[in-house]
Amino acid sequence: MRSLATSALAALVLAGVQFVNIDAGSASLNSQVNQVALPGSSQFTVSAPSASARSARSKTSKSKVPLDTPVADKAAFRLPSRGCGFTPVSALVRTSTSTSTTTPHHASYALGHCRLLEIGDSLGDDLEYGIRHELQLTPGLKLIQRNKTSTGLSASWFYNWPAHLKYDLHHYHPNLVVIMFGANDEQALRVHGASQPFGSPKWRSAYIARVRRIDRMVTKAGAYAFWVGLPIVAPKSYSQGLRALNAIYRQVAMSTPGVTFQPMWRLLATKGGNYRGGAVVNNVQSALRLSDGIHFTSTGELVIGTFVAHQLASVYHVNLRPEEPAYIDR
Repeated sequence: MRSLATSALAALVLAGVQFVNIDAGSASLNSQVNQVALPGSSQFTVSAPSASARSARSKTSKSKVPLDTPVADKAAFRLPSRGCGFTPVSALVRTSTSTSTTTPHHASYALGHCRLLEIGDSLGDDLEYGIRHELQLTPGLKLIQRNKTSTGLSASWFYNWPAHLKYDLHHYHPNLVVIMFGANDEQALRVHGASQPFGSPKWRSAYIARVRRIDRMVTKAGAYAFWVGLPIVAPKSYSQGLRALNAIYRQVAMSTPGVTFQPMWRLLATKGGNYRGGAVVNNVQSALRLSDGIHFTSTGELVIGTFVAHQLASVYHVNLRPEEPAYIDR
């Protein structure tokens, strides 16, 4: 069973504060989470890198970004693209193998006309901002944002994601759905009328079923699902729970054709695998995370937006170029 501290942290993230799309009725973040100190935060700048700093990025910074390898089911999944060029490459690495497979070196396809739907919680909101900033001017790409702070797959009584996703899929007809959940899911689930604690066998089975339902809804609608993993965070027990959730998303992606799981844990960790609140981004020392040690600063949003944009281009073999890429210098 999770400690009370972990439960409190998970509950407090429900507030989803410090984001432009915060709900008027959300609880304020008067919590332990806001008291987590950002190591060395006084030496970090919170603003996004300037245009000159972005252009001054060293050649080595991009090449040294840690390898967060995407995983997917190997089964073929090639539904009609409806004029969109998204086509998963076959050289994705399975978790059952320890060696990497090299992507074929042939030209990327033209993007065509694609609709990208992004859904998630407050962390998904951060990701959406980064993606929108980097890709909003991409010809032929329509970005649709349907995040909802304070939500997740555990508290379906609060916000029924399957019901809302059903509407979104029918209304927007996306070619690709980028998904990021989990910030609020370290809490008990009711299974057959009984409360099951986070991480217990019955909790895990019920949660896997919910993740699989989301993925299958997306693929049944003729879209690809691109599930972005949760980041490392400052609160250690909470971070351990997020790692466990990532393992579930990864497991489901491995057995669901049309679904890719893209981790970004290593991107945001130190070389030793620990949490860090800031880094040198485009040659500028910058804060990546807010004082809660969980959510992202504007610079952090650009970093993850750039990373995901590049991974989308790689996984689906299309031309996608971030407008103002933000890279962590290594």
